[in-house]
Amino acid sequence: MPSCVPREDARYLGSPRPTLALYSRQPILQLPRFRFVSGRPSVCTGWEFVPGVTFTILKSPGKFSLLVEGITHPDETDERFAWLNAVDRAGGAVVLAVNTLGLTCDWESLTSSPDVRGGFIPIIRRSG
Repeated sequence: MPSCVPREDARYLGSPRPTLALYSRQPILQLPRFRFVSGRPSVCTGWEFVPGVTFTILKSPGKFSLLVEGITHPDETDERFAWLNAVDRAGGAVVLAVNTLGLTCDWESLTSSPDVRGGFIPIIRRSG
């Protein structure tokens, strides 16, 4: 099980809802199997999501945490802030762990795989 996902193995999608797609050869078994409930991604109960510009942290209800590397170049800043704003408006993001991740990923192909794990994870609101 990975504890860190490098930037090249993460895709930040904004539509139809903010999504973080993670590629991992080893399944991230701590995440539940992805499923829809009433047409929406199920919630990953007990999970916490702390998105950021340079890294994002996913924390399970147990002791498992996953660090996902963020932007690596200043040219990515505008796109990243747009995604973070979408996450903030949605109150979280859909996190998908998949075993294949092409250069062109889209929501429908990612969620149609029987091996996909994840769901909606609410963000931790920062005070201040």
